[in-house]
Amino acid sequence: MSINLRDGFSDESLERVLEDLLVRFVVNCPSEDLSSIERVFFQIEEAQWFYSDFLKIINPLLPSMKMKKFCAQLLNRCPLIWKWGDPNDALARFGKYKSMIPVRGCALLNSKLNKILLVKGVESSSWGFPRGKISKDETDVDCALRELLEETGYDATDYIDEDEYVERTIKGKNYKIYLITDVPEDTVFIPRVRNEIAEIQWKDVKYLQKARQRLLKMKKI
Repeated sequence: MSINLRDGFSDESLERVLEDLLVRFVVNCPSEDLSSIERVFFQIEEAQWFYSDFLKIINPLLPSMKMKKFCAQLLNRCPLIWKWGDPNDALARFGKYKSMIPVRGCALLNSKLNKILLVKGVESSSWGFPRGKISKDETDVDCALRELLEETGYDATDYIDEDEYVERTIKGKNYKIYLITDVPEDTVFIPRVRNEIAEIQWKDVKYLQKARQRLLKMKKI
């Protein structure tokens, strides 16, 4: 039986929480989602996000756990699903695999084209476009719109042009950023994801000259 999040979850032990996450995200998922290292880790990653973004908020006494520690905790409780040797080695391979997954996102510009919207992650000191890795069976445009909505709360479904984008492959990883113009500067941006985006700001392109030159160069290609 899984935990009812509305009924006294704040008093649940870590052991009980992890058992519940195994049921929710791993044990009961289709067999094809447990057929490879990558698929198993994607399920565990979903569980880790749920743990960090929701369960720790309900129960602040739960310990913080990054992917490596969280993965070890789950697999120790359900060894029958794992058949690929040392999980730590496999986790490193998964990290390399993820680093090659194509990235899609959006560049939002104001009507004068002199300001661009950038976001900064919770664990990052750098600014960048709202973007993220494409999911299985997801189109480029759908991925870009999803990431934009998740990271800024802005729905650009009616404004995006699938032919207006810049694309580059850097160190084997493909990036495609869709250009969306005439976005009002007084738009209120609120991330829909938790614990991921720390700041959202309009940045004057004159302070981002190198990034602007790179963007224009990519657009001409």
